[in-house]
Amino acid sequence: MDRIFLNPIQVKEMKRKVNLNEITAKEPLKVKTEIQPSVMNLPKEEISRSSPFKVEIEIQKKPAGYQVKGHISGEVELTCSRCLKKFKHHVDQDFDYKILPTSEIAGGEIKGSDLDIKFSDETVLDLAEVVEEQILLNLPVKPVCSDECKEVHYTEWTEESGSKEVDKRWEKLKEFKNKLKKE
Repeated sequence: MDRIFLNPIQVKEMKRKVNLNEITAKEPLKVKTEIQPSVMNLPKEEISRSSPFKVEIEIQKKPAGYQVKGHISGEVELTCSRCLKKFKHHVDQDFDYKILPTSEIAGGEIKGSDLDIKFSDETVLDLAEVVEEQILLNLPVKPVCSDECKEVHYTEWTEESGSKEVDKRWEKLKEFKNKLKKE
């Protein structure tokens, strides 16, 4: 997708919610803003922290619904699935999808061709929700801090001690791994 280069005269700055009823077929709405982490509902178990996200968006009215194109950029802090260290993951993503009214769902079924379509009867588009959705769609399934990360920690929580202890079931595997290193 081509990047959207917005003309500063046509751009509404620092807007978070867009009234879709104000958009005409002749003139798309272009918004350039920054969404703060405090207004997003990012899952804390996956994302420790987040920077503010810059968003450029163009919304165009279509005969049925709207075409939404844009770009987001910012950083989230994730936990490495191998070594459990925190690391920054940069999100720099273009997006392009349609918003159609739910009455457009043919026969109550959503087809594979409908995957770039969001069905909604809402008249207000919250840009924080758009950014949230794009961040979640672009997170790695298994976050890894670097390609070189090979370390895996196996720990088990014990309520009696109130601390983490090495799971003894992995001792044989650790011994086997050390034996291989020596050879």
